[in-house]
Parts: sequence; structure tokens; C-alpha cells
Amino acid sequence: MKPIIGIIGNRRSDFNELRRLPITYVPDGFVRGVQHAGGLPVVIPVSKPELAAAYLERVDGLLLAGGQDVSPIHYGEEPQLKVKESYPERDLFELTAIKLALSRYMPIFAVCRGMQILNVAKGGTLYQDISQYDRLTVQHDQTTDPIYPTHHIKVIEDSELRHIIGRDVLVNSVHHQAIKELSAEFKPTAYSPDHLIEAFESADQTQSVVAVQWHPELLLNDYKPMQGLFDNFIERVSHYIELNTPS
Repeated sequence: MKPIIGIIGNRRSDFNELRRLPITYVPDGFVRGVQHAGGLPVVIPVSKPELAAAYLERVDGLLLAGGQDVSPIHYGEEPQLKVKESYPERDLFELTAIKLALSRYMPIFAVCRGMQILNVAKGGTLYQDISQYDRLTVQHDQTTDPIYPTHHIKVIEDSELRHIIGRDVLVNSVHHQAIKELSAEFKPTAYSPDHLIEAFESADQTQSVVAVQWHPELLLNDYKPMQGLFDNFIERVSHYIELNTPS
């Protein structure tokens, strides 16, 4: 059977063609990436936190996608002037889902906001805006269409990410927040040229986490290493299923 991948959705109500009716959605690149890797993507709508367990019981892996800013309240700070739109219900639902998934050793693949809230869920912090970072030299919120990569990252040797995409890779970059203090439960696996954390994975080898700051789902058509992230995710999920299937 194909692994079932739960992708926590986003919510918008500003589409004129839908008469501003609220919709729950996930970007199509995540759907295509999971399908091409052999998984079955399903959308998990943002719901009350107490429903997270019921959703996770029905999926084999959890994908955390991009979206709004993570509220600084969740890492012990007050929102500063450059914080943008947040989605409180999504924050609470994802924080609960992350903790449940990790307690079950369920594989997680996290992208952009997903990487940030995963770090926050385990005690890490964020730069509320990367202008707070005193070594900033790279354009991290590119003006170029994000289907094109614009800056390099350096991938750490002996990391899972190195085996997936290689050493020096071009990525896109559409974020204004970034990892500040990384949770002790994770280890960095890639840095930008100005040394911001661009990826991390589990420090505990019993966990199965890969998180990236860029948007691989937007690079699938022309940059083949990015599909490798989805392939790796489905491989990790398949292994998880094998370990948890009674013989």
C-alpha cells in the first residue's frame, strides 16, 4: 500500500473568483512531489488541537508546509514591528500535531514556516525579522520569481541532507523570519552564505525529521535534486510503516 502523507493545510478567503469564500488548501507542488515519490497526499484542515490525534492516526507521515509567521508568543517574545500576518489556530493545531507525531516517532518533512514552527515546538526561537540578524548579507526574501533558485547553501558533511541533495546547492528564498536558537533536539545540516540555518534534522537517531527553509516544491520542474527530498520522505515513511506493521 502507498504511504499516506498528511499535509496540514492553510486557509484563505481573498480569492475574488470564489467570492471570498474561505478555502482550505495546500500548494500543488507538495501534492506532486509526494505523488511522484509514491505517496498519497491528503489535506489535514486546521482544526481544534484536540482533533490532531484523530488525524494523525489516519496518516503515516506528516508534512508541514509554508505560510504565515509563527506568533512570537510561542517562543516567549512579544510581536515586534516587522512581524507579519499570523494564524493563531494553525499555530496551535500544528504545535499539537508536531508533539504527537514526534511522540509516535512519525517521520516529518518540514518546509519554510514548517521548519520554523517545528523548531519552536521543541523550544527553539526565531528571528522575528531577519533584519535583526547582524551578519545579514544575502537576500533571503527574493524579488525573483521563486520558481528560480537565487542563493547557495552549504550542506554539512555526513548529514542526511548531504546524501539527498549534495554539498553546494542553489535554492530559492522567500522568508523574512529565520531560525535564531535551534532546539537541542535538532542539528543544523545546511547554512546560507551569511550563516543562517537553512536546514536541520533530528539529533536523536530514533526520530525521523528533515526540515528545510527554502521551497523545494516550487523547484521540482527544473531542479531534480529537490524531488529527492520528497523521495527521501516517502522512503522514511515506508520504513516507519514496516517497523510498525505486526509480523
